[in-house]
Amino acid sequence: MEKVLQQFEEFLYRELNLSQGNTFCLLTDGQLHIRQCLHPQALNKNVELPDFFYSFFDLRKEFQKFHAGATTITTVKDMADYLKIDTGNYNFTETGLDECRVMASIVQRLIHEGHRFTNPDQIRRKYEPGTFDKTDTVPDNTVVKARGLPWQASDRDVFRFFKGLNIAKGGVALCLNHYGRRNGEVMVHFESSQHRDMALQRHRHNLGNRYVEVFKGTGDEFIKVAAGTSRDAALFLSRDDGHIIVRMRGLPFTATAREVVDFFGPTIPVSGGEEGILFVKQRNGKMTGDAFVLFSTEEVANKALEKHKDYLKNRYIEIFRSTTAEVQQVLSRLHSEPLVPEGPPPANVMVPNIIPPPPAHLVPQPHPAAFVPQQLITCGMIRDCIRMRGLPFKATIEDIMRFLGETANYIRPHGVHMVFTMQGNPTGEAFIQMMSAEKALLAAQLCHRKYMGERYVEVFQCSGDEMNLALMSGARGKAVQPQAVQSAIAPTTPPFPYQQQLQSPNGGMIPTTTPMPAIQTRQQATHSYIQQPLYYFPSPPVSPTTSQLYHHPHASNAVIRLRGLHVGATPQEVANFFQGYGVPAENVQFQYNGDVLVPFYSQELAMKALHDKQRQYTGKMELFMP
Repeated sequence: MEKVLQQFEEFLYRELNLSQGNTFCLLTDGQLHIRQCLHPQALNKNVELPDFFYSFFDLRKEFQKFHAGATTITTVKDMADYLKIDTGNYNFTETGLDECRVMASIVQRLIHEGHRFTNPDQIRRKYEPGTFDKTDTVPDNTVVKARGLPWQASDRDVFRFFKGLNIAKGGVALCLNHYGRRNGEVMVHFESSQHRDMALQRHRHNLGNRYVEVFKGTGDEFIKVAAGTSRDAALFLSRDDGHIIVRMRGLPFTATAREVVDFFGPTIPVSGGEEGILFVKQRNGKMTGDAFVLFSTEEVANKALEKHKDYLKNRYIEIFRSTTAEVQQVLSRLHSEPLVPEGPPPANVMVPNIIPPPPAHLVPQPHPAAFVPQQLITCGMIRDCIRMRGLPFKATIEDIMRFLGETANYIRPHGVHMVFTMQGNPTGEAFIQMMSAEKALLAAQLCHRKYMGERYVEVFQCSGDEMNLALMSGARGKAVQPQAVQSAIAPTTPPFPYQQQLQSPNGGMIPTTTPMPAIQTRQQATHSYIQQPLYYFPSPPVSPTTSQLYHHPHASNAVIRLRGLHVGATPQEVANFFQGYGVPAENVQFQYNGDVLVPFYSQELAMKALHDKQRQYTGKMELFMP
């Protein structure tokens, strides 16, 4: 391709006497060949096109300008017939030269009749950043939505994907998810509906090694993503006159603009110096560790990207390209968030139906519900609890009490619950029961995103039901997706009625009589899975108040729940598995849903067993799915 283009350029230079100062402009039959073929292919082959390929006249468009009443004209032959130009024996399907000769005759006739070729179509060479306001209006027929982009794709990458088509100034708006990360989608606003229609033809074309899906979008969707309400963002972007925007993540919260400038050094100058840096802050003024930085040229920006994961103080910094739309989204979202977020949605509890119930002679007879103290995790929609997320893994109960400050006075007795993984490691989360919903709200307001050491901790207000679901789902507040099973395979056991229950810190079971709606729906499904549990222990420990679970006189409140045992497992097998940890067979309790509760003499002993015995097998008993 490069060789042919070079020969063509040499031919034009020679035949048109360009050395004498003559000029010319290309003429095309429509725009598809030059916009949809030549420019994209040249980009893919890394071939730089000469300047004259960025400006051209479209004969069809020029003909329509002069002969507006000729609405049925679609081909060069139609134009020739309309102008009564003799085409002779020209072959329009096999010989391109014949078509070019007829096009030349049409141009001469149009000029003779008084038409002037004055405004050629232009093809943008580079992307031009710009900003939009919430009050702006964008026509629906100029917008597309593309998805499947690599997460590191920038607005320049999107521009190159649509190379040959004119994207409006600031017309690339990369979409962000709820956490401010790119989700692989982008809204693109083109200069005209014709360019939008050509963009739709690039559906499933490749960007790098990924294909991109392209769909119709709306102007409202674009404005929702591209426009912002933050004055800081508007002021920052008003300095952007073709500059390249880079986003930094992981900055120390004490970092200053001067330190960022020094981080890049004199060889990578920040455009505008300290004025070219915008720190992302919460509504309360606290730093988030993110910043946007302006650079004047692509070369300087590429050098800045090479400092990805370099260290500033004791933290490594992530650096990647950004866009004006991303600046608007990030700042607008932070400034519009409530001071106390609702927190992540609770997980849907799904009951595994592949675990058959144990034999009848092994199932203990039900006892009347034991009295459960008020401080234990109860069911209900009253939001009198808080959920802490992002705790340092070495955090202790004392650290949490100090972190909560004066609001720690409103914690229920034994109301702090640390959450552990199935390996016995802390997850960085804790659930805390407060005296009332008002006290829980106060704690969330005062402590959300406060720092514990070098980490900020998120504090959400929640209810007992939400705590229940999060702990029982084993997925830290995320819905667990079951593994699909072929519909032709019938379940090995019929669905069994489910009674929602929660393991209390002292070993008691908290029953409810009404199944959750999600559970009722899942009971009829044939999908099955074994979910990995989360374990929590109360801190400080709660003395046991019921004898239904513990038959040993010296039993404590430390309990491990086993899930996924094989059919026919016996209490003796479980006791043998925990040999050396002081678990008598008579203390092992089988539940109706196939789970097994194993009590230990102390919390420390339970934790040691949890570390030592995870993912092990004994005989036919499978403890946990990997």
